[in-house]
Amino acid sequence: MSGAFPRPCPVCGGSGREAVHRQAFLDGPLGSGYEVVVCTNCGAGFADGIPEQAEMDRYYAEESKYAYGHAGGNESPWDMRRFEATVREVAPSLHSPQARILDIGCATGGLLSAFKRSGYPNVMGVDPSPACAEAADRLHGVRVRTATIAHLDGWAERFDLVLMVGVLEHLRDVAAAVQTAASLLKPGGRIYCAVPDVEGLDQTPGPPYQQFSFEHVNFFSVKSMSRLMAAWGLEAVATSRWSIEWRKGVTESIASGLFERGSVGAGVVDDATGAALRRYVRVSEEGDRPIRAVIDALRISREPVLVWGAGTLARRLLATSPMAEANIVVFVDSNAHLRGASLAGRPILGPDQLAGMGQRILVCSLTFQDEILGAIREHLGPGARVITLPGKNSREAATR
Repeated sequence: MSGAFPRPCPVCGGSGREAVHRQAFLDGPLGSGYEVVVCTNCGAGFADGIPEQAEMDRYYAEESKYAYGHAGGNESPWDMRRFEATVREVAPSLHSPQARILDIGCATGGLLSAFKRSGYPNVMGVDPSPACAEAADRLHGVRVRTATIAHLDGWAERFDLVLMVGVLEHLRDVAAAVQTAASLLKPGGRIYCAVPDVEGLDQTPGPPYQQFSFEHVNFFSVKSMSRLMAAWGLEAVATSRWSIEWRKGVTESIASGLFERGSVGAGVVDDATGAALRRYVRVSEEGDRPIRAVIDALRISREPVLVWGAGTLARRLLATSPMAEANIVVFVDSNAHLRGASLAGRPILGPDQLAGMGQRILVCSLTFQDEILGAIREHLGPGARVITLPGKNSREAATR
């Protein structure tokens, strides 16, 4: 880690900002946390004090969880339904089945495979992770070039549609990415963007503070996304706000837009994001209280536990709650990049390394709680003793 750096507003370039929340992580792969701020010039929300883009590019190239290594590269059924919904939204704007489509940040190519199944064969992906590129070819027959967005600058190829789905919220250098994507359009070509909708975060909250992950560093509304695009001469053809089931029992609100070349404009001031972020912080504070109560009970009991999950939630709780004082024996995670590392001075094991370990297991994930419970049954049998955190299907912690 090269450290954290202040940044200008990713939408308007302004330097004024108002702090909304401090997000902290213990041993986060992209630093120890950041300030969630709102630009006082245009109203956009973003994370301030994050690594430079080169450090973030390295992380996504070498440590990407989007290769889905634990599942052989296969996306989940919820991912596939989300891809199909995106195709239904975008396909009517394509003028020919021979349209050339580029997906920037394509992961293992699931969205492009959905376009292929819908009759659009001329697809290509770009992703910084070699593992993602390999999986896209193996699973879907989709050609993916291993590259960051910066590597696309100067490409001679041109496309009818450039997709940036779940990408803009991950970038420090947002403006450069939009400028590069626009340069890849054919005359009449369009860019489609979809990001978590900041205005809907408090209505579909999921795990507390989860949208303030170490990967999410921009918080867009339709207004701020449209203003960003307008600054680079991209006018909105259509924008929408919608929601979709991201995992079982977890709904995510989406802001999306289809943009084409037009006149350069400043766009409107975003008067929604600041209030939306504050609502989300209040909802997260409320949802965090019963979780912290479970953690504090483990601290007091000193009962040895395995913690299954070494991602955003665990690292946030380690930094902001008494979790590090609990009698944690090991952490467990299916992300192969974490195996052999340590967290809070405890080793991180893979699920296949748990034979003979009989301690109770704290499932430290709400989003992937069902998948983890299935993995526990697979590796340790139905008799494993489990603690689940409150917040997914009930307000109380469940002990099995």
